[in-house]
Amino acid sequence: MLRILPMADPTHPESLDSGSETLPRVPRVVRAIAFGVAGCALVGGLLWGRQVWSQRSPSLVQQSKGVGTVPVQSVAYRASSRFVGALLPWEEARIGPQFISAYVTQVTVRPGDSVHRGQVLALLEPEKARTRSEASSMQVKALEAREEALRKESDRIKGLLKKGIVSVNEAEKKLAEANSEQAKVGAAKAELGSSSLEVQDSTLRAPFDGEIAERDLDPGAFVRPGTSIVTVVNRKKIRVSVDASEGDFAMLAPGTPVRLHLLATGEWLEAPITRRSPSADGSTRTIHFEIDLPNPGNRIPAGTTAEILIQSTLEVPALALPVSAANIRGSRATVFVVEAGRVRKAVLSVLGEREGQLFVKPDLPAGASLVLEGRNQLQDGDAVDAKPVH
Repeated sequence: MLRILPMADPTHPESLDSGSETLPRVPRVVRAIAFGVAGCALVGGLLWGRQVWSQRSPSLVQQSKGVGTVPVQSVAYRASSRFVGALLPWEEARIGPQFISAYVTQVTVRPGDSVHRGQVLALLEPEKARTRSEASSMQVKALEAREEALRKESDRIKGLLKKGIVSVNEAEKKLAEANSEQAKVGAAKAELGSSSLEVQDSTLRAPFDGEIAERDLDPGAFVRPGTSIVTVVNRKKIRVSVDASEGDFAMLAPGTPVRLHLLATGEWLEAPITRRSPSADGSTRTIHFEIDLPNPGNRIPAGTTAEILIQSTLEVPALALPVSAANIRGSRATVFVVEAGRVRKAVLSVLGEREGQLFVKPDLPAGASLVLEGRNQLQDGDAVDAKPVH
């Protein structure tokens, strides 16, 4: 008997699965496997193509790097040294009491005032010291009068002793009293000298012609021996005081010409070294030397700073290159030299540096090209595309 199957509805997938005898599942699995194999083949082909392309194209590391170069110049170099010194006045005095402690009653000067030798600068209770000095003077006069009376009496007793009128004991007693009074007079004179020093110490005077640099105290302050009230300086001549390394002893001989830059005024001066210490400082191992500068009109201020440049007279062959073309560490400079389209790292000995130029020993041929721009991206042996920097 003929069976009639119901027609499958395409909008209902379940109807497709109802006739398992006419629509088997095997073709779907085959198609999935085929699609997977094709995808794997495609990915493998892409990877193989990329590998072939990368082998045929040049590596970025092997590509030439663009750099800017400068030639080194052969020059004659003279070594120079730079020091920093202090400009000191030719004379300086800190004025204050040396023997007494007292209150300051008057200060007659202020910073910038000109003073002459012997001028009164400050007073320290002068009435007190003067009264004590007068009392000592009166005491000396009284003792001298008593001594004179005893001496005359002793002379009379000696005359009476010769005539036998007085005894020897009485004569010796009067002579001892006269000697005692003489000793008292000596002690009173010594005390009078001390009082005179106190009087002088209570009146502070300028020790030389100069100017007032500092005023440390005002009236009413109590001072003790060694306390500074004012400072007097003489700037008719300026001393440049410098301390240098012991290794520079040979170049600091007296008479060596130097250049000085005065920072306070901006002046550049030339002068010879005036004096040099014969030995180094025991703690710092430095050599002290000085340069005397005339100061007409007192135009150079004391207590300021000066830069001292000393240049050797001996010339040595050297190479000059920009400081930015080298990596400097201590006395060594590392540079990149361009040779046949590649760079070579070289280490040179530094002789000195001046005004943006580095001077090294001539271990390279004159005119050799050094990398100035693009140094940070280079390694030894890299290929470069070098262009001169103007």
